[in-house]
Order: sequence, then C-alpha cells, then structure tokens
Amino acid sequence: MNTKHWRVWLPWLGLAAAVIGAGVAAGAYVITRSFGSPVRGALAVAVLGLAVFLTFEADRLRTWLTGRQARYGSNALLMTLAVIGILGTINYLVSLYPKRWDLTENKSNTLAPEVQQLLDSLDTDVTAYAFYSAQADTTYARELLEKFVLASNGKFSYKFIDPILQPGLAQKYGVTRDGTVVLVMGDRTEQVTFLSESELANALARLLHPENLVVYFVTGHGEPDIEAFGEQGLSMFKEELENKNYTVKTLALAAEKQVPEDAKVVVVVGPLQPFQEAELQALQDYLDQGGSVVFFFNTSVEGAQEPGEALAQYLQETWGVVVDDDVVIDPTSPQQPLLALAAFYENHPITQKLTNLITIFPIARSVRVLNPNDALRIGTELIKTSPQAWGETDLEPFKAAGEDATITNVEPDPEVDIMGPVPLAVAVEDTQSGARMVIVGDADFARNGAYAAYGNGLLAVNSVEWAANVGDLIQITPRETTQRYLRPPNSYLLNAIFLTSVCILPGAVLLLGAVVILRRRFRS
Repeated sequence: MNTKHWRVWLPWLGLAAAVIGAGVAAGAYVITRSFGSPVRGALAVAVLGLAVFLTFEADRLRTWLTGRQARYGSNALLMTLAVIGILGTINYLVSLYPKRWDLTENKSNTLAPEVQQLLDSLDTDVTAYAFYSAQADTTYARELLEKFVLASNGKFSYKFIDPILQPGLAQKYGVTRDGTVVLVMGDRTEQVTFLSESELANALARLLHPENLVVYFVTGHGEPDIEAFGEQGLSMFKEELENKNYTVKTLALAAEKQVPEDAKVVVVVGPLQPFQEAELQALQDYLDQGGSVVFFFNTSVEGAQEPGEALAQYLQETWGVVVDDDVVIDPTSPQQPLLALAAFYENHPITQKLTNLITIFPIARSVRVLNPNDALRIGTELIKTSPQAWGETDLEPFKAAGEDATITNVEPDPEVDIMGPVPLAVAVEDTQSGARMVIVGDADFARNGAYAAYGNGLLAVNSVEWAANVGDLIQITPRETTQRYLRPPNSYLLNAIFLTSVCILPGAVLLLGAVVILRRRFRS
C-alpha cells in the first residue's frame, strides 16, 4: 500500500522539483550573471526531478503525446516557439546594430552636429576614465558618455572607476577631484573637471589637435618654489597644470631680460622684492605683443612691497588696476577675520565653474578696477567679499605682529578704508593686442597649504587657462529651450473626472452586467 502510494506521488514530486530547480537556476543566473555552483546545482535538481517524472509516468506521457489534444497543443507550442524565436532574433539584431530616435522638439537628447562631426573624424580609439566615488551621482555622466559611444562608430569607450578603491589609477592620471573624466588616446591625456557636452568635446578636440602650451613662473623676487611639496610650495599647482598638458618652467626675468617666445602665460606668485625697470619693460613688451600675465600678490603685512613700488604703479597707470595697500578683514569668517571668504562671483569664464564652491584667501589685499567701462581694456572684478568685510589701511598693528596678528577692537573707517563688498580678484583684457591679465590680491590660496581647500585650486588653474586664451576648439550651437506650461484643471473639471472614473464608468459596467444576467434568466 505504501509502495503504491509513493508511486503515485513520486513522479509529481519530481516534476515539482524540476520546476522549482529551473526557477532557482534562472534566478541565480539573473543575479550572478554566471553559470556558477548555485546555477549548476539547481539545474541538476531540475534534470533529476524531470527524469523521475518521465520514468514513473512514461505511459501517461506517451498517451498524452499521441492524443488529439496533444496534436493541437503541439501546433500551438510550435507557433509560440516560432514567435519567441523571431522576437529573439530581432532583439539580437537590434543589440548588434542599435538605433535611437530623438523625438524631442529641440533634439535635447542628441549630440550637437559639431560634436558628431568631431566623433566621425576619430581614427584612433579613445577611452574615457570617469573617476566617480560610490557617493557621487553618475546618472548624467553615464547618459552623456553613452551618447558619445553610440555616435563614435566604436572608436569611443568609457569606464567608471572609484578613485577610493583604485587610488593608484587616480594618481597615475593626476586625478584630485571626484567627478573628473580623463580622456586617453595613446600616450596623450586630457582632463575634464566639470563634465558637459561642450567640455568633453573640447577636451577630445585638444586630444586630437595638441598644442604646446608653456607656462613660465617668474623667480628671483622671493616667490615660492614650484617644486616644493611643503605648505608654502606650489607643487600642487604645477602638477595640475601639467595634468592639463601645460609645460611648466621657471623664468629668472632679471637674468633673461625678456619673456621667451614660446611663453603662453607668465605667472607671478607672491613676489616679496620689487621688480626692476628692465623686468617691467620685458613684461610690458610681452603684453604689447598679446601675451598674458597672472599675478597673485601678497600683502605688505607678509613682507611684500607696498603699492607705491614700480609694479603696482605700472598696473594702475597702464592697466587701470589698483592693488591697494591694505588687508581684508572679513567678520563673516568664523574665528579668522583675516581669512577672506568669496561671497560674490561675477559672470566670467574664470568663475563660471565656481558658482557652487567658495574660495578662501588667507591674508588678502583688495584689488580694484578703476574704469570697468574702458573701451580699450575690459576689466572685471571677479570675486568680492560680503558687505560686512572691509580693506583695513592701518597696517601698523598687523606688521608688528606679522601673520600671527589678531583682530581686537578694529572698526572700519569709511574715510580711508575700502568698504565692502571688497573685490579680491580682477581680470583685464586688451581689446587691441589681445593681451590678458589676471590679478588676485592673495598668493597663499595657490600654495599647497590652501590649494585643495574648496575651489582654490580651480580658481588658480582657471586663471591660467583663461589667460592662455586657448578658447573652445568646438563651438556648439546653443539649443533653444522650449517653454511648456501645464495648466492644472479647475475644480469643475476635477469633479467631472472624479465622477466619470469613480462613479459613471464602474456603474455602467455593473449595470451592463446586471442586464446580461437578467436576460439570461428570462431566457431560461
């Protein structure tokens, strides 16, 4: 009796085991994407269960396969398998030859024609390494990089890398900020710090058409060492410029007497000694030929020359920029009033990537543009403090205490002090020669000790890049934004929608059902 009982249930238990095993195998494969031990074990159970069922129910299976219902069922099964096969083939072909249609009015999901033309010109493979940590949002980056992949005919690829898990690779490509994308083509690289279609396309264009960009750091006046790794050095600034394919050199202007012809930008950081007349003449000759100079000044509290010296006088008389002999006091800076905080950014290529970042300036002096509306030289005050800050011109207490000076009972004097908002940085462009100049009233922000803080490093690099006037190699035609407005329905329309969806339509279905039931009863 027990044997007969098991012969009845055992095949169905085997069939159940086969179904469960197949389901577990499919689920394990979806999760692991590999034929590992869980998948193989579940498939073994499924095969064993199916074998048990076929062994004990062979007669039943033979009868079912030869019956009329089986013949009809087999036809349906063949048709189903044919449809599945056709759909699978179509899906496979689509995966091999993908095609996208952008149905938006302004083609917002399509790369600009200029970018498409650039990608069509690729004859060498380019790989984009996107350095994003686990906490960073990669949605936009993936969408944009995928667009480049689909439009490149297989020449462009990308890979996301967590710089925390793979610090060696981040160090290899000089990545210091989360969200940096590095384009690699052969032995050449280009960094994109703020990802956008325009930035990525221009980085790709620079990769395809490299230019020798040489930046000279002036020495001989007490400037910090660009090779020094300590807090007072400029090694981080130099390294980031080199990561952007700039060649960084030093220039002893007093000995050379002229700026080299290959100089794209001349950088002067924190001079403590005055420039000689021959040095100023060399800078002036360089600027007259369309060159570019970046100045990061110290305050006289830190030992720098006062504005009466030749360099500051030249800047004021020739370029209309006043480098005030003061020290900026910012009450909004907690516990460090000598630490000036950027509160306002003017709309300018140097500051357009700093809108969500603050910059800090340890012991800064004010820098002002005398005539912003000068037709010959366009000056822009890039960064300003809060209105509560001011430029203190009485420096004797600070000079006596040096950099360790503390603020006690110091109040602004509107008669002699520079009242807030205090400008901390300016940019000037000569409309005739094309010369460019950036002046920041602090040099400490670019040193290693403060370079990585907030947007300091970005400000330093952006100043050099704007002065270099490389410009965008790819000018993307801006898309027109279509404004659409959704007007919410009024209360009458909302009530009508509610009555129709909740009362009228369900009521009509119920009424129709009742009519059908009654008619059937009357007929019977």
